[in-house]
Amino acid sequence: MAVNLADLNFYRAVNPDLGGLNDPQAFQHLLNNGLNEGRVFSPYIDLNLYRAVNTDLAAAGLTSNRQLYDHLQNAGVAEGRSFSPVFNANFYRAANPDLAAAGLNNEQLLDHFRASGINEGRASAPNFSVSFYLAANPDLRAAGFNFQQALQHYVFAGMREGRTAAPGGPVAPPPPPPPPAAVAPGTTPETAGNLGILTGTRTFNDFVGNSDLNDYYRFTLDQVKDFDLVVGGMTQNANIALYIGEQKVDGSVGLGKLIGGSTRSGTEEESISRSLGAGTYFVRVFPYQSFYSNNNDTRYTLRLTATPSGIGDIAGNTPRDAFNMGVLNGTQIFTDFVGNVDLDDYYRFTLDQVQDFNLVLGGRTQDAPVQLYFGEQKVDGSFGLGQLIDGSARFGEPDSISRTLGAGTYFVRVYPRGGFSGGHTSDTKYTLRLSTGGGNTPQNSRTMELSETAISPVDNDPLINNSTFTNANESAIQTFTANGSDLTGGLGNATANLLVNESFTGGKDFTSLLATNPVETPDFSQGLALI
Repeated sequence: MAVNLADLNFYRAVNPDLGGLNDPQAFQHLLNNGLNEGRVFSPYIDLNLYRAVNTDLAAAGLTSNRQLYDHLQNAGVAEGRSFSPVFNANFYRAANPDLAAAGLNNEQLLDHFRASGINEGRASAPNFSVSFYLAANPDLRAAGFNFQQALQHYVFAGMREGRTAAPGGPVAPPPPPPPPAAVAPGTTPETAGNLGILTGTRTFNDFVGNSDLNDYYRFTLDQVKDFDLVVGGMTQNANIALYIGEQKVDGSVGLGKLIGGSTRSGTEEESISRSLGAGTYFVRVFPYQSFYSNNNDTRYTLRLTATPSGIGDIAGNTPRDAFNMGVLNGTQIFTDFVGNVDLDDYYRFTLDQVQDFNLVLGGRTQDAPVQLYFGEQKVDGSFGLGQLIDGSARFGEPDSISRTLGAGTYFVRVYPRGGFSGGHTSDTKYTLRLSTGGGNTPQNSRTMELSETAISPVDNDPLINNSTFTNANESAIQTFTANGSDLTGGLGNATANLLVNESFTGGKDFTSLLATNPVETPDFSQGLALI
């Protein structure tokens, strides 16, 4: 009997680009794309650990994540193999005599732990007992963590921080990630070589020419990153193009619009450097063609590099979701991103009296205009976008708006400049500065101090570094209170949200996931794995 491994609510929550997919679409995306992209689909399953511990699988030719997933689903769980730092079927049976007396097999034990055992605080692995972990970490208890939240904190942060999670037991170090598998380009977007989530630098050597007119590569970004592409080592002329991926009805991703390219003459290196938002992208390498000569046959070296930009997604994408800074008094500064995957950033503020208002938009690598609107109160008392009252759309220099404004509610819109004649939209980071009354002291700076200083997932842990956590928590409470977030559903306060956000790389917001506890009442009766 095959066991269901996929937690689709969790999969959608940790992959915001999939939020609009229903269960069948999300499951098909996981099988067709997500697994080989290395996307997380369950806090209980670690395919890298499964690969590292069960070396006979690689010897049998099972190396891709999809192959490992299928084997674990159809055989590995039933055979009692290790696949998780927080669950071991043989240990779970031995530590819980009532389950052994009930005659539960290995697959039933996994289902029991996910549905009941975790909420009961049962010990589940030699190096992990969720009740011990919560008892041994008063900072998690103070944050209001329940057992499920504590398990997820251990998986995504506690192991990395070296926290002990069982009586007298050492922390179980996660296995090193496997080296990137060799990827061959495809001749069409549908067969593009899939690099998965692009982190750091990847290099490829291949060929284009008369017999191979197109080489396509596909990659995914899980957050805003600074992206660099270089093609060199050519003996003849070859060009490059960069496209954004476009999600289809069936959940798969195909070629979208062109967003960048390089067509230098001769054997000069081709390159693209820009900021890109989270999403899927395609690179096309192709030989130069002319009316007077055949296609140029040439080898090439392709180097792709993606490094985190150090910014989050603060602004809302619609007026309804606008970041609400409350009463603007003094100066506020925001650093964010707009582009093909984030076409509008909206901010909302209120003035309680007549004020001299100043706006400056700079720090961009591409052009992005800015607009100022009146807020319009609706029948239900909420505010939406009203009349446009000013704007600025300069080329190659900062945009600014300066004027006197009366008391009321206002919206600021930042958006990327679209290309002419259907050309691509510009991807760019930006810094937005809003001030009133000539104030020079930022009252609530949004230039990512939290992620860089207090909640960096690599260098700082506010759970164990009180000197950085106190101020960060105060800023976080301001952030989430101003944004209208409801943090009461199981987390209790902004402290818990900080603990969770620092636990995950990529700056994702897991408040909704942990607050609603999608694995608390999972439905394992649907055989999704058999679809």
